[in-house]
Amino acid sequence: MVMLLLLAAVPGIVLADDATMEAIGTKAATVAMDQLGSAKGDAHLLAMTDAGCAMIGKETTEKCLNGVTDASGCTIGDANLLMPQRSKFSPLWFFFYKKDSGEAVFLQVNGTATARSAAEITKMPADEVFAVMAKKKIDAAYILKNQGVWTEYLEKKVFAGNEFSLITIANVWADPATTYDFLRVASFHNHLCPGVSSGYLISHYVEEKLPIESPKQSYKVIACPVWCKDDLFPIVWDATAGKRGFFAKDLSAVEKDALQKKYGTNVAGIYVRWDEATKSGDGLVVAYNMTRSNELTGTAGWKGDPLLSKLVMDLELIDYVDRPEELVTTVKEFRCESPEEFAMLTYAGVNPLKVLGVEG
Repeated sequence: MVMLLLLAAVPGIVLADDATMEAIGTKAATVAMDQLGSAKGDAHLLAMTDAGCAMIGKETTEKCLNGVTDASGCTIGDANLLMPQRSKFSPLWFFFYKKDSGEAVFLQVNGTATARSAAEITKMPADEVFAVMAKKKIDAAYILKNQGVWTEYLEKKVFAGNEFSLITIANVWADPATTYDFLRVASFHNHLCPGVSSGYLISHYVEEKLPIESPKQSYKVIACPVWCKDDLFPIVWDATAGKRGFFAKDLSAVEKDALQKKYGTNVAGIYVRWDEATKSGDGLVVAYNMTRSNELTGTAGWKGDPLLSKLVMDLELIDYVDRPEELVTTVKEFRCESPEEFAMLTYAGVNPLKVLGVEG
């Protein structure tokens, strides 16, 4: 109690109790569903929010999720409640998308509302609880037919700067071929782009070439060069830097160009199936063909907004998950016979591709 009183006395710190947070989540879902003509349990409805990431002063916001679920029926288990990663300092917002109509509602919480009681939140007009309220049609078919709308949304920041993030994830979620692990990665990356899609295809390629065959085996990743693909591996493989499973080793533009010229494709990192029992591993240097990616997705020579071409590519690349070899190839196979041999690839200042004889 003493701590709460002290925090309440600090300028700029607005405390919100659990009941208030839950009421805000309920309010957001209720307002959005009313605008979208939706009912609880609607299978066409997606909810996204940074509740659980964003904080109000010193208070966390995960209780909002209870309100969203109770009012909308959207749940993590049904894969229609997603929490895109955001900083704790981000404003608290909610987003609801109805895929059969293609319409979405965005609501960003008014910071002063969090100081009100749950009963007050329930009775307050929506425009007092939410500082930003917007309803827009965002399905890919509509946007591609009316590309000026896409530009307008981004320029006017109709979703408070979250337009690319929310529109890309929502449209890929609506595709029945999209899997939940891919949605988890998109949420962690906090938007969806062809870089993330390339990582998903690479992961499937490596799993086919070097399948995990025992509990003692795991994947280690040396991201060299680095791009958006690399946010995938901590999620799907639990390959993290802290557990010595992930190493980021970026290259200069000159080094990347040299590799592109030599191999005619984009070298996309080093992947090792490590066996803890034998203290050894089998590895691949792989490449991802971005030129071919553009050809297969119909985005080669794209004349419109480049960000819109990314949405098109993501939607088209879903079809290649079961045939990643269309875009991913092996540049070199190798073996690490000891932990020391693997470590030589990971040291600071070392270009692991050169160690393996792969250079421009």
